Amino acid sequence: MGTSKPKQWKSLIRLMRQLTATAYEALRRRVGELNSIWIHTSPNILEWNRTQAQRVEERVRWLVTELDKQRAGELRMCRMKSTAFSREEREIIHYINRSVRNANRNNITRTTAYARIYQSYPELHWALLAHMVSRNGGWNMTDLQGEWLPSIMDGEYRHWSYRVLERCNALIFRDAYPQLLLYTMSRRQGKSLFHLLPEFGVSSFMTPFWESFWIQPNSPLLTIALIINEQHFIEGRVVQHPDYQKNAIQRIESHAHGWLQMNQVIFPIGVPSIEAPLSVVGLTLERFDSLHERIAFGKQLYSLLFDMPDVYEGATRFMRAVPHTGSRADYWPHRFTTQKSVKEHPQSDACLAYSPKLEAVWQDNRYAPIEPGDWLHNDGVLHELYMAAAPQKADMTAVHEQMWLELETLAVITGPSP
Repeated sequence: MGTSKPKQWKSLIRLMRQLTATAYEALRRRVGELNSIWIHTSPNILEWNRTQAQRVEERVRWLVTELDKQRAGELRMCRMKSTAFSREEREIIHYINRSVRNANRNNITRTTAYARIYQSYPELHWALLAHMVSRNGGWNMTDLQGEWLPSIMDGEYRHWSYRVLERCNALIFRDAYPQLLLYTMSRRQGKSLFHLLPEFGVSSFMTPFWESFWIQPNSPLLTIALIINEQHFIEGRVVQHPDYQKNAIQRIESHAHGWLQMNQVIFPIGVPSIEAPLSVVGLTLERFDSLHERIAFGKQLYSLLFDMPDVYEGATRFMRAVPHTGSRADYWPHRFTTQKSVKEHPQSDACLAYSPKLEAVWQDNRYAPIEPGDWLHNDGVLHELYMAAAPQKADMTAVHEQMWLELETLAVITGPSP
């Protein structure tokens, strides 16, 4: 049954007020972030070793020259064939490939794998960042089958949106997780195994950073390199892929995500409660289709997570206390429920919104083979190799709640989908 006209008009007026408030808040936060560049120009905790970074940059430039020669046919490919590996090395390659396949089943298994790595090797900052961002990926996936988006967006767009999210999540894991495992095995054996990186299709860009990290551990330098690498890795394979562009990224619904501030990445701080909203901090990505903006966004998230002690402590408490299910009830049980039939909070008069567990609404899918090729073609990427200051204003608790109020109102206006 459709929604009555008077109710729709009231909801439309309410939505316009909400959107105006959201636009004002977004502008205020943007101005605050611009001002914070001058207030907070260097990290408080994370230290950037410029001398070490320059040495790695020189190595990357040398690699670019060698890759150009290879592509021009002037030099034989230097990548070792598997027959040249020792028995021990072949066993390592087989073990890592098997481990990646087992952990790459879905967003839940990937997110859990990142957490395990970080808890064992806390110097791998990127693993914690990836864990928290991957949680957001799972929440975004289940939103597509949750309380409101099925009433707002058609089934085909939601299907393609899921495919974009899943493909990005799976490809980044397939590229990064072997690197993390290779480090853990190097630690166990007490020797560098990073000469095996090309065997997993890892870009030449990453080898100098891992070799440098092995000799002189520098978590910020390695983390920034991984952020740059992973965004370049998905750029041609997903973001600029014609099918994903046509069916998801360039559709008007995708732009609406930005208007409604739906491209939020949040870090829940602490342990959830059904009695009050858990504080969340984070940022909003304005343009997913911009490689430069995604890299800058990742670096800001990294600084937010590791350069602000309260955020780090709260996020790691949440990681340890709350298993990832994909439901937003993971962090806001006062607002969401995994049960579709439950509409009221058992201890209050508040209504609960349906936010399913991921495995209840999306089946595991075998992902298509990864397109071969090294994204590193020139040294221009080195301009991205710097730390970003943590944002001064990152509390998104109210903004996050506002987003859900807007979606709820919009769902009332549009009415249930056929």
